[in-house]
Amino acid sequence: MKEINKDILKNATILYVEDEELIRDEVEYFLSKYVKKLYTAANGEEGLKLFDEVKPDIVITDIQMPVMSGLEMIKSMNRRGLSIIVTTAYSDIDFFLEAIELKVDKFMIKPIDLGELLSTISDFLNTSSLQNRLFENEKLLDIINENVLISITDKEGVIVDVSSAFCHFVGYEKSELIGKTHKILKHEDNPDSLYRHMWDTIKAGNIFKAEIKNKCRGDKVSWSKITITPILKNGEIENYIAIRQDITNKKRLEELSIHDDMTGLYNRRFLNTMIDKELRRIKREDSTLSLLTIDVDYFKKYNDTYGHPSGDVVLSEIAKVLKSHTKRATDFAFRMGGEEFAILFSDMDIDKALEYAKHIIKSIEDLKIEHKGSACSNYVTISGGLIVQSSQYLENFKDLYKYSDEALYKAKTDGKNQVVLSDKSQ
Repeated sequence: MKEINKDILKNATILYVEDEELIRDEVEYFLSKYVKKLYTAANGEEGLKLFDEVKPDIVITDIQMPVMSGLEMIKSMNRRGLSIIVTTAYSDIDFFLEAIELKVDKFMIKPIDLGELLSTISDFLNTSSLQNRLFENEKLLDIINENVLISITDKEGVIVDVSSAFCHFVGYEKSELIGKTHKILKHEDNPDSLYRHMWDTIKAGNIFKAEIKNKCRGDKVSWSKITITPILKNGEIENYIAIRQDITNKKRLEELSIHDDMTGLYNRRFLNTMIDKELRRIKREDSTLSLLTIDVDYFKKYNDTYGHPSGDVVLSEIAKVLKSHTKRATDFAFRMGGEEFAILFSDMDIDKALEYAKHIIKSIEDLKIEHKGSACSNYVTISGGLIVQSSQYLENFKDLYKYSDEALYKAKTDGKNQVVLSDKSQ
C-alpha cells in the first residue's frame, strides 16, 4: 500500500453504504483505524438520511441494495464537492452502465481491495478538483469490452464497432461484423413490425428497448434484452449504441413452462394462463373467438399396431401441420394431453372458421401416414369439434371448451375424420 496522508484522513467524513453485513463490517473495521468520522448504512434509504445529517466528503456505496439502490441514492444527493466511489460485481452490468452515466468518481470491483480503497480516499481528499476525477479509463474500457454486449452502428445501421463480449455472444469475429448490419443476426420469428417500431423510435432520437430473438453463428438461437440509444452530435444523430443483456436461459425456462416437450406446441397450462386475456381482447375488439378441439382417430390401435415410438412420431407430424396453420399472432395451437390437441383462433365468421377447420382435418389425412387399424381411412386422421362465438355471446372459456368438446364427441360417433360445428355457434 502506497504512503497515505493520515492527517487528512483523520479529518475526513466518510459515509459507507453496503447491505451485506459481513462486507460492511470488514470495511468499517479497516477504515475506522484511519478515519474518525465514519458512518455506515445498510441501504440507500438509510444512507440518504445519514447523508443529509453528516454531510460527508466521500460516499462509498454498493450498487444493488434492497429498499433503495445505491444509484437511486446517488441521484437524490447534492453532488456538489462530493466524491463517490461505487463498488459492484461483474454481474451488475445494467447498474454498472447507469453508474457511468452518473459520472461517479471511482469504480471498484468486489471483493474490495482495502489498501486500494484507502489510497483512493486519500487521493480524493488531496485533490482539489474532485468533480473532474472520473473512472480510470483504461481499466474501465477493458471491463466494458470483456463484459458488456455492445454494438455501435452508424445512422444507417451499419456496424462500426463491437465489444469482445458481443462477438462471443453471437459467435462471430469482429472482422466479420464490421461493415455489416444486424440483419446477420435477424431471426425469422421476430415480426417486421418490431423493426419498424425500432427504427421509428430511434430515428426520432428516442431510446428503444425490447426483448429480441437472435440467430447466431451456426443457427444457434439466443435471446437478448436490448437498449438502443441514439448518439447526437450538433443536434444530429451520428451513431446508435446498442447494449444487450443475455436473457437466453430466462427465455428457455419460460418456453419450457408453456410448451409441450415432444411437439413444441403450447401446453394446457399456457392455455389456462392466457385465455382470460384473449377473451378480454375479443370483447374489446367486438370480434369472434373460435375453439377447435382435436382427437386422433383410433390412436390406441395405431400404438398397438406400430408401437409407441411410432405413435410419438405421428403426434409430432400432426403438431407440424397445426403449427403451419397457426401463423397469425392471434392463432394458438396446443397439445392438451395424449392424442388431444386444440386450436384457438379469432376474427373469422362461422363459415370461414368451418372452412379453416375442414382444411386442417384434410391436411392430416394428406400426410398419408399408414394406419391399418383405422376403420375410416387407410391413413392417420383426426376428428374435430368447432365452436365459434362472437363477442356478445362469449361468457367464459369453460362453456366454450364444453361446447367444442361436445361437438368433437359427435364427430367421433358420426364416423370420425371430420369436423362438427357446435350448435351453440353464433
